[in-house]
Amino acid sequence: MPETSALLNARYVAKILKAHHCRHVVIAPGSRNAPLILAFTADADYECISVPDERVAAFTAMGMTIGLKAPVAVICSSGSAAVNFYPAVTEAFYQRLPLLLITADRPKEFIDQGMGQTIRQENIFEQHICFSANLLRDPADELSRHYNQRLLNQAMMELHQGPVHVNVPFNEPLYETVADMPEQEEVHLIQKLKPELLLDEDYLTGLGELWNNAPKIMILAGQMDSNPWLEEAIQELNERSPFLVLSETVSNLSLPNAISTIDRLINTISEEEKAGLAPDLLITIGGEIVSKMVKKFLKDHVPKHHWHVDEAGELRDSFQCLQTVIPVQADNFFEQLFEFTDKRESSYSDHWLGINREKQNTHTAFIESAVFSDLTAFGQILEQMPEDGILHCANSAAIRYAQLFDHPTGREHYANRGTSGIDGCTATAIGHALTTNKQLTLITGDVAFLYDSNAFWNNRLPDNIKIIILNNQGGNIFRIIPGPEGQKSLETYQETVHNLNARGVADTFKIEYQSAHGKEELRKILPGFFNKRERAILEIFTPRLESPEVLKDYFKAIKGA
Repeated sequence: MPETSALLNARYVAKILKAHHCRHVVIAPGSRNAPLILAFTADADYECISVPDERVAAFTAMGMTIGLKAPVAVICSSGSAAVNFYPAVTEAFYQRLPLLLITADRPKEFIDQGMGQTIRQENIFEQHICFSANLLRDPADELSRHYNQRLLNQAMMELHQGPVHVNVPFNEPLYETVADMPEQEEVHLIQKLKPELLLDEDYLTGLGELWNNAPKIMILAGQMDSNPWLEEAIQELNERSPFLVLSETVSNLSLPNAISTIDRLINTISEEEKAGLAPDLLITIGGEIVSKMVKKFLKDHVPKHHWHVDEAGELRDSFQCLQTVIPVQADNFFEQLFEFTDKRESSYSDHWLGINREKQNTHTAFIESAVFSDLTAFGQILEQMPEDGILHCANSAAIRYAQLFDHPTGREHYANRGTSGIDGCTATAIGHALTTNKQLTLITGDVAFLYDSNAFWNNRLPDNIKIIILNNQGGNIFRIIPGPEGQKSLETYQETVHNLNARGVADTFKIEYQSAHGKEELRKILPGFFNKRERAILEIFTPRLESPEVLKDYFKAIKGA
């Protein structure tokens, strides 16, 4: 029989997680979490990964949830180790990802008594967590044992809404083991069935009347996973009763009648044209919206009606005009709505799709002729990247550049847009790569890359990941967004100008490294870079001052189209 932890709570955690089909665990090292490490590694049904940096560990686990579409656990020791999970907690919370955070703790009696690595851990993530389970330290009788098991079951049941936290106190000794005897230690399993949510016919009749009386209907799709059923439902409804779809690249919607380059359209039309684009009925689906331009547009040109379709029924009033929250799955909603809409024609979507095609032609011509910059480098990268690959874009400039380009059908696109921070972008991509055989490419900036360089400290570093760094010697986003330009503090305290490169990081973690300094050199390198079977880093050095000017010229050119 395999040896496992002698502490009952550690065995409970491992057994109940497995009963709920959570089989992947990212482990940050420590002593207080030794019982958990013993329990998980003793069970061959678990896939365990060692990541020493707790912040990285949590983001790696979060990236795995994206690829697996299933819960992933991350465990750590007590004290400041637990606090390092917090950046990933907030990101997972706003993306609603099933990240299970398990923190080992010291006995409650030790808190605030001068004991090392002892802090107030209970409910530490309270503001950004879907459920917190604080286990009793030594469940000595049937009632306390049942209580701990109930909390663990409840934690697993709440993961469909987003991250949950399980805090497990342990007293010493921590390293004692026993033979695992599951037949003598059955755990109590509680399951929660997911309901099939559908709208009542009376509600659909009212929604259908509003739809049929709205000349200009716009669907705005935010961040979400690819969903072929949703694509089919939207397409069928669009053929019956046409509307305009604005889909961010991270929405992963592949529709022939959608505009995915939102910023390229909205930032290059006149105020008069914007009034014509303004919808009578706006329907939002998915999560976070990257485009600041579409947010400003919809606040300045308020729709008469705004519906938000969200299975969890979250009230998300991003444009201060929300009227109706529709708490069903988006694919079910559009399938149901179909029967309550009139067959009709509309020039609204055709008109704007035509304008978008004209701007696409100007976009292509500009990218081909422009001088080397962040923008042209992006064009070359996306052109050479495998169409069926997975793309991750770091914050903050990288994701915005990606939104200016059309992406081929079949390419998945992800980014940490829950809180939109630069922390964890590399670790998230690595975690995702661990779950797939597809080639995964991360496009990142120099600041985001260096900030998250510990992401490669991982005993299971995947071979299918490509890292592309646009090194413009600082946070170039501050030369793009309005406000910072011209400030004396810009270069030192916001842009943080530097002369660093990624070669040292690549050498430290034994990753193949290449660099490029211009269009032709990049053009020659990219095919071989993407054809490599091993992990690799490509650092592209782009001009710090010229890149923002090229972007400004780009928008001027598109506006004149």
